[in-house]
Amino acid sequence: MTEELSLKDKVFRAYLQEPNLGPEEMATKLGFKYNSVKDAYARLTNEGLLTRNSRGNYPTNYNGIIFQLLNRVEVLEKKEKIK
Repeated sequence: MTEELSLKDKVFRAYLQEPNLGPEEMATKLGFKYNSVKDAYARLTNEGLLTRNSRGNYPTNYNGIIFQLLNRVEVLEKKEKIK
């Protein structure tokens, strides 16, 4: 069973490989519409995975990524205890 990745997840994975790309360059690279990719960057920023310093400049928020990973681990640990 394979699950299709969301556009946001595809953008984030591509971003992690090339973090210097802004939304415009990422849209060109992935072949998606610019506004869709820009929206994905905005959602990643809202989730704390990226920060926005200026227009088109989105540095990685490593603290946010670690925090989300820790939360996911806690959820998985709780699921294991329930079994």
